[in-house]
Amino acid sequence: MRRVLVDKCQPLGWCYAAPSLAVFAVLGVLCGGAGLAEAAEGDLDSERDRAIHHFVEGNADITRGDTPAALQNYVLAQRLFEHLLAQAPQDLERQRDLSVLHERIGDLFMAQGKLSEALAKYQESHVIAERLANSDPTSSEWQSDLSVAEERIGDVLVAQGNLGQALLSYRASHASRKRLADGDPGNSAWQRNLAVSENKIGHVLVLHGNLAEALMNFTAALAIRDRLAQADPEKAEWQRDLSVSLERIGDALRAQGKLGEALANYHGGLKIRERLARAEPLDTGLQRDQSVSYDRIGDVLRAQGSLTEALANYMSSFAITQRLAGFDLENADWQRDLSVSQEKIGDVLWAQGNSLEALGRYQAVLAIREQLAKAEPANAGWQYDIQASLGRIAEVAIAQGNLALALASVRRRHEIMVRLTNLDLANTGWRRDLALSWEMVGDVRVARGNLAEALTDFRASLSIAEQLTEADNGNAQLRYDLAIAHIKVGHVLRRQGDLPGAIAAYRTAAVIVVRLADGEPVNSVWQRTVAIAKGSIGNILLAQGDPDGALEEYVTCHEIVSRLAARDPKNAIWRSDLSASHIKIGDALRHQGKLQEALTNYQEALGLAKGLAQSDPTNNEWQRDVAVNFAKLARLHEQAGDRVRALAAFRDGRTIMENVVRLSPQYAAWKQDLIWFDSQITLLEK
Repeated sequence: MRRVLVDKCQPLGWCYAAPSLAVFAVLGVLCGGAGLAEAAEGDLDSERDRAIHHFVEGNADITRGDTPAALQNYVLAQRLFEHLLAQAPQDLERQRDLSVLHERIGDLFMAQGKLSEALAKYQESHVIAERLANSDPTSSEWQSDLSVAEERIGDVLVAQGNLGQALLSYRASHASRKRLADGDPGNSAWQRNLAVSENKIGHVLVLHGNLAEALMNFTAALAIRDRLAQADPEKAEWQRDLSVSLERIGDALRAQGKLGEALANYHGGLKIRERLARAEPLDTGLQRDQSVSYDRIGDVLRAQGSLTEALANYMSSFAITQRLAGFDLENADWQRDLSVSQEKIGDVLWAQGNSLEALGRYQAVLAIREQLAKAEPANAGWQYDIQASLGRIAEVAIAQGNLALALASVRRRHEIMVRLTNLDLANTGWRRDLALSWEMVGDVRVARGNLAEALTDFRASLSIAEQLTEADNGNAQLRYDLAIAHIKVGHVLRRQGDLPGAIAAYRTAAVIVVRLADGEPVNSVWQRTVAIAKGSIGNILLAQGDPDGALEEYVTCHEIVSRLAARDPKNAIWRSDLSASHIKIGDALRHQGKLQEALTNYQEALGLAKGLAQSDPTNNEWQRDVAVNFAKLARLHEQAGDRVRALAAFRDGRTIMENVVRLSPQYAAWKQDLIWFDSQITLLEK
């Protein structure tokens, strides 16, 4: 799971409710008298006092982390205010207070992961806010409340995966805030809220895959926040907002594959946050912000292949989250942050081939998340985090050859997603994750050699992806998921020997991702997936004895990854892809008998692979890639009749694999690689 830094909107919504309720409390004390009318009014004041009391107690319960008690107090306050409103239905302040309570209850449901219940409460709040806004279009307070209600609805819809409707809600909120900001340019609160809306819209556009448009929204938010910060450079809130905007722009740039630019923005945000934290060392929120920046920087460095530097940043984040979690063992948010930091460290260890330590980290993460879920069983968010941990544990277990652990983990993960999905069938995000859980069950069954069962799992995943795409065809992320599902099916069909079925699946995937990539050329993920689909088609054509057709697909694949690698030469993933594309072209040329041209491509691939391996000797995956390149060269020398060079290449590859296995003895697949090298050397030595 990725940590999300919440860009909070203040002072809006129930932030205005406290002064109103405080005024009610004063009135409750002052009103009274001996007459009948005064006595009746006094009774109402007493009821109002009780409502205020429950509201305040609910706030205190939240501070203590007692969500059930908070909900109980808010519901009691809501009932009292509903009764008061029935006595005076035209009282606008009472209507507004009821709207605030609906919103606050919705916030609690949202925190518990009860998204349908949260949406219902936010919609009740919205009905009142809209009525108040329409009753007085000149009231900036009512218009602001309406914008908050629209934003809250958008938040739930995003969490449910209903991005199209979420975008409509956020844009409606943005329109209200723009009118307020344009009407009073000197009002910093209106300007700030407009910036929040720009970021909300940008976030949905990123999820939709509209990265260029998202970047425009994030840049607009940055411009507003930069003006506010320049107008009052001593105000910490404006500086913190500025750091959030830099982070959002970094997120969009990272999604575009512009890792260098993303890193510069993340460093800019970190610089601000470090300065703020030094000025207020006791502010835990500012400390947490720093940890988020370290995580973002680590994410980019990991993508660039700088695993050692990435690990250093993750450890810096871990030091902060560990300290915060130690301050208050009952603070669930800080405990979860600690689990995220542990998880990211595990991800680097896993990328380095240190599967044993990675597994230890992932199991520590699972333990934290299970404790959180035990303390609050009704919180769907904790259950969701548990399934994410189980997925990572399964991935390592597959690599270690511990398929019993892998299968147990993915089955439990799948059970959680089935349960969550059944709780809220309208939650597109959970249905999407259910499809991914089917996919991971299939991955384990492939590793166990149960291809028929794996195919059933992948087709179940495909079926969900098809349903989701049909329901929201404008959602680019869902269409991308559909393409990946087809690729997974194609991989199994290929292993089963159904080459026509496999190539049909790959071509279906290619059609989908080519359209996505053509519509958003800056989206590096989609461009890369086009290359994967083309490479997979080429593999089938080569297996069918069509090296010419395969070469055509491989060249297209190579052109894409070459463009990506040129866009950011430090991006290790793309350099690795470029090496792999040279190997594929070399394979096709070797089958055509063009051995010299094949040799040139294999040597290009080897040079890239060696460069990556030398840049981080702790990354065993890259060390293995060098061994694979030597195996390709050995095959070419065999075909050329040069037994001596073939044997030397196999021995070079074996030496690397022997070291990799020594460093990662739990990695079963790498042990099999070493056995394969031994068999090839034995055959040539006879």
